Amino acid sequence: MMYTFSRTTDDDTQQGRYNPVKLFKELLASKQPFIGSFIQSGSPEFLEASAYAGFRFAAIDLEHAAYGTETLIHLVRAGDAAGLSVLARVPALDAVWIKKSLDMGVSGIIVPNIDTAEQAEEAVRLCRFMPSGIRGACPGVRANHYGAGGPEYYEAANRSVSVIPLIESPVGVNNFDAIVRTEGIASVFLGPVDLSVSMGLKGDLNAPEVKTALLTMVREASRLGVPVGALGMDPAFVAELFDAGLDYLAYGIDTILMYQKCREIMASLSGIGKDTPIF
Repeated sequence: MMYTFSRTTDDDTQQGRYNPVKLFKELLASKQPFIGSFIQSGSPEFLEASAYAGFRFAAIDLEHAAYGTETLIHLVRAGDAAGLSVLARVPALDAVWIKKSLDMGVSGIIVPNIDTAEQAEEAVRLCRFMPSGIRGACPGVRANHYGAGGPEYYEAANRSVSVIPLIESPVGVNNFDAIVRTEGIASVFLGPVDLSVSMGLKGDLNAPEVKTALLTMVREASRLGVPVGALGMDPAFVAELFDAGLDYLAYGIDTILMYQKCREIMASLSGIGKDTPIF
């Protein structure tokens, strides 16, 4: 099946017409497949460039990157400027990381290592202000426009923030049916790398066991009407995932994409030179 992804055209880029930034929930509600990537480099320029190329979201990887919220806030600003919906993958199911990331103005939170419905429920509570949850409130944060959002901010935030459990272990796979039914989540996200490692497959994303688990979860989420995303970089398998009902894709990690492009350049220049190859 052919899929049409929402993207910015070259003409739009040249004329300065970029995708207006949308809440992640709005992207999900469009019912149209869309693409983004994980960000580890901390580069605002990469976010902007990816948006101009047609990516619609970026997931800032606070779990594995060397930086924290001091860098996150600049990445969110870059995403806002370029029309990119920005998520934060926090390091853990942790109240402080979730609260600070949301205060910076991210559109949603990806919570790693969710193995049970109880953990998914706790993630929802940590992302919601009372009475719906236990998120700490402060009127002067960026997400509230430094106070300009007024008292309506708290209810609006509860409605707009996307809570996204990340399933990436055999335990999570076994409990997927309960996790995906958790009230208050906007989507589920599937992590094939940790899943492969935890299965003893050394990160092999092409292992049949990994592919089968991913396809099974995508089909179940689609059957229940819950949006589902996944990490992927193999176009053939990505097509299978979308055919099974995948809603959105994180195409790799920015650092890997940069490395791969550099390798492509080296390969394309290999052997050039009249007499003595330069590379």
